[in-house]
Amino acid sequence: MDLWESYKTSVFLCHQPLGDHINFAIISAQNPHGDVKHHQLNMTLDCQFETRLNTENLPYRRLIGASPDLSFREQSWAVMCDKAKAVELARKFRQNAIYWVEAGELYLVPALFGNVEEHLGSYRSRQIYLAD
Repeated sequence: MDLWESYKTSVFLCHQPLGDHINFAIISAQNPHGDVKHHQLNMTLDCQFETRLNTENLPYRRLIGASPDLSFREQSWAVMCDKAKAVELARKFRQNAIYWVEAGELYLVPALFGNVEEHLGSYRSRQIYLAD
């Protein structure tokens, strides 16, 4: 399965469910270009991304993007910004794509890939709430 197809099956693990009334992007800084990197490098990239979000005063929440069987997990961020800003951030951190949530609907949006944006259905159906 190619990367774009695998992105289309992702689920999202979160401690704070986000409602349907808010639009946001889901962005990771880990594993640039879809190449799995060493854990320490991924943590460094994640910290750099959080610093960038703080510098730009963008509200965010941490979440985890995962494969449906949870065998693959990637630290990610729900970022409250417009779609253009989200794609710009993704490109700066060499990410192939972002997820965009608008009115409770989930979209896969290319950043570096030349694919066309795709509607993936309800975000809520992909959200897995992790109780503390």
